[in-house]
Amino acid sequence: MHKACEKLRLQIRQVHEGRYLLGLSGGADSTMLLTLLAPDAREGRIRLEAVHVNHGLRGAESDEDERFCRELCEREAVPFTAYRAELDGRKDEASARTARFAFFRERYLETGADALILAHNADDQAETFLMRLLRGAGPEGLECMRNDEITDGIRILRPMLGIRRDEIREALRTDSLSWREDSTNGQDVYLRNRIRKELVPAMERIAENAVEKICRTAGQIADDNDTLYERTEKLIREHCSGSTLEAAAIATEPAGMRKRVLRKWWTMNGPRLKEHALSATQTDELDRLLISHKGKINLPGNRHAVRTGRYLFLTGNEEKKPDPVSFCTPETAFGSFRLTVTPSEGRPGNGKTTQEVPEDFCDGCVIRTRKDGDRIRPFGSAGHKKLQDFLTDRKIEEPFRDRIPLLCRGDEVLLVCGVGAGDIPGWNPDDHPVRLTWHGDMPWAEKTGE
Repeated sequence: MHKACEKLRLQIRQVHEGRYLLGLSGGADSTMLLTLLAPDAREGRIRLEAVHVNHGLRGAESDEDERFCRELCEREAVPFTAYRAELDGRKDEASARTARFAFFRERYLETGADALILAHNADDQAETFLMRLLRGAGPEGLECMRNDEITDGIRILRPMLGIRRDEIREALRTDSLSWREDSTNGQDVYLRNRIRKELVPAMERIAENAVEKICRTAGQIADDNDTLYERTEKLIREHCSGSTLEAAAIATEPAGMRKRVLRKWWTMNGPRLKEHALSATQTDELDRLLISHKGKINLPGNRHAVRTGRYLFLTGNEEKKPDPVSFCTPETAFGSFRLTVTPSEGRPGNGKTTQEVPEDFCDGCVIRTRKDGDRIRPFGSAGHKKLQDFLTDRKIEEPFRDRIPLLCRGDEVLLVCGVGAGDIPGWNPDDHPVRLTWHGDMPWAEKTGE
């Protein structure tokens, strides 16, 4: 057995019993992987299906690729599914890659597969690293591909990342196996091709085993990123509420961590289209806004970031406000918030998230967001005040004000979620009270004990 096959046999041990999809292009790498996995599939140790996507970018040549893959799978007794991608507008490798993954994902979900197996090799990894390096990628981009990872909810296995391209081709020749060559691999219009043909050979002449060393560096960066990802997720959990970021807390972090948090925050809230991803320049601008005290910048996808008070807000594509909801016991849901009614605890609430009220206090009330004409009688006050003035007095930042749930009777506001309660003239706390409690994420609310 060729040594590349032996190495691959060791690598594919991660492919245990289960159902797998294999991305099959007909190239040397995926052809080798199919021929190595097929015996396990025929003997019932795994369930394997090959998936091919015909983009039609090379006309008859693309059709020949599909025919080759179909015949290979028939010969190896592996189920085969082919998709034909219609690329609208841009017809380049990046668009084809996006379309290809979309079909893989569709089939993955249809079949309930345990993993998608892709045939990237060590040279692919090194080329990806160098290509991203030349484009100015940071650590998150330079980790490149992983042997085992989750992308968009799909588990992806790459058992060939540790094997060189030439080793794979030599193994195929040894076994008299043919494969398809993509004619565009020789075209210098693609950066990856120039890296493959010019840069990598030059680096191999300068430093022995350059490809293996590049791959090792990518792996080390990935390990470091794992630690930083955990820290980023912790900061997001503690200081992010949807499109609101507690800037005052994040601003004390080192610059690199701040930018990781900002990029994560953007992916959670910003447009998901790739063309709307934050550039390095935009990330730097957003970071400068984060550590300032006030300001506003424009971002992709008609979004804006606003820094005011303790917070950084992402605006421009706000979700539709929930419709008003009639109050009912023992619980009323309003968007992601809940207002519950429980027996009195015999002590006042804090007025922000909890409040003791008469049992019939909420009859005829609704929960909604603010509107023109709203007023409130602040606790301890003899008269009413405009809700807007009430919120201003309590230093509630403007972007929060349209999001705050209110318990209202007509245009009178009785409770302002996370902010305060209106006064109840003539109420005796001994008259059979109940306890109202707001539940939900309230970044505008200061932490207040009772």
